[in-house]
Amino acid sequence: MATNCDFSRSSFLMEQYQKEMELIALALQEESQDEREERLGLVARSWSLTAACFQSQLELNEAVTFAPVALARP
Repeated sequence: MATNCDFSRSSFLMEQYQKEMELIALALQEESQDEREERLGLVARSWSLTAACFQSQLELNEAVTFAPVALARP
């Protein structure tokens, strides 16, 4: 059940998100073509590493979740 606290926190988080997105949008508008290409290149090169990190974290979380079940079996 949602409470007033949940709604106020959600509202606060949404406001913070919108403020951050506005700052990012302004920064991107002021970015030169060279800066944009450099940033996109960094993202492209780091994507495989980022995906691997998320995958290993997911596998670790799954192992921790299932470990007590495996230990409980005779």
